[in-house]
Amino acid sequence: MRLLLPLLVLTACSSEPTPPAPSPTPAAAPAPAAPAAEAAGHASGEHAHASPHGGMVKTVGQHHVEALFMPGGIMFYVSDSAQNALPVAGFSGTAVIQGPGGVETVTLSPMGDHLHAVAKLAQRDRASAVLTLTSDGKAQSVTFETASVGLAEHDHTSLHGGQVSMWRDYHVEYAAKDGEYRFWLTDAKRVAVAAAASGSVKDGETVLPLTFDAATGMLSAKAEGAGSRPVTVDVKVGEESFSLGFNAGGASAGGHDHGGHAH
Repeated sequence: MRLLLPLLVLTACSSEPTPPAPSPTPAAAPAPAAPAAEAAGHASGEHAHASPHGGMVKTVGQHHVEALFMPGGIMFYVSDSAQNALPVAGFSGTAVIQGPGGVETVTLSPMGDHLHAVAKLAQRDRASAVLTLTSDGKAQSVTFETASVGLAEHDHTSLHGGQVSMWRDYHVEYAAKDGEYRFWLTDAKRVAVAAAASGSVKDGETVLPLTFDAATGMLSAKAEGAGSRPVTVDVKVGEESFSLGFNAGGASAGGHDHGGHAH
């Protein structure tokens, strides 16, 4: 009996269960892929960013293009991937436009801060255009269409990134740039005024005559320091004359000025 006790103790110790091996660490789940619809939408040229000029924005290669259909043609604004405006001097191209007169192919022309495709479109009618934009020798195309040409009457959308003011049926947008006073003169429906116009700008104690470009409806004058202070512009169209005041540089004051006075 003395010999059996140690044997029983040894047998009991050796019968304890072996601890289970630790489970392997589960592999990290793969990151979810971008939704197919989102990827397809960007590839097709559609873009959800707000349009600074009241038009429609699409991607064209590495650039964004905003198209604004107006009765006198289509305004194409070009920006980079972050929607910073780009000078249009480095771009060229054509637009195949479908309007009330049928289909026509128009060569784009630099016009201030945008490329312009001249065409006669019907106010508030449907129109479309296939834009072929060329940059650095590469040409890429995208289609734009609108159900309503032009802006609503007395729409004060900034077409040139400036401040819009009005007198009666005339609108003036001020946007100084690169040492130049720039005032765009448009009618009640924001169509560029082609009639002979003249004017001057008063900046502090300095008064400068403005040169009118009938192709763009812009009154302008170059001067050092242009845009650094509030200004007053005097405009004459035909027999009508009026004055409007603007903030420094043409920056919006948070609203649209509907005032002005005749003289």
